[in-house]
Amino acid sequence: MRLSDLQYLMHQLGSATPEIVTIVQDDIDSWQVEFDEGVSLHFGWQETPPRLLLSCAIGQPLDDAREQVYASLLNANLLLTGVANVKLALSQPDGDVMLIGEYDIASFSMDSLQSSVSDFLHLAAKYSTMVAEAFAESPPIEADHLSAMRNQRA
Repeated sequence: MRLSDLQYLMHQLGSATPEIVTIVQDDIDSWQVEFDEGVSLHFGWQETPPRLLLSCAIGQPLDDAREQVYASLLNANLLLTGVANVKLALSQPDGDVMLIGEYDIASFSMDSLQSSVSDFLHLAAKYSTMVAEAFAESPPIEADHLSAMRNQRA
């Protein structure tokens, strides 16, 4: 898949996915996608190897818990290696906990793009809840509308 193919899919994604409110192209190879529940997802293109990078903030730890959060994220990343195509990180300068996913897009279609987005957002909702319960100031991401999106395709 080439960048132009992904650009075409991103152009079609909004009309094909009712839960999407807006898609804003930040650059030739990156987009911000806003969902109806206020969840914002960043899409980015990585050329070599061709990959779609998805990221979203899933919570903000309390100031006094940042070191504990960082240690927990490192442990989680070790456990996720080889099991899932996601990683957890702290953003700078805000300190949000970020979920980052990498998806092989060698032969992406609209269905596979929607499926990858749905799967990623489902994971984001789960991790957001864990972060909120453990050490976050912000409420977790709600997954209700995401499961509706998944059920529509089934």
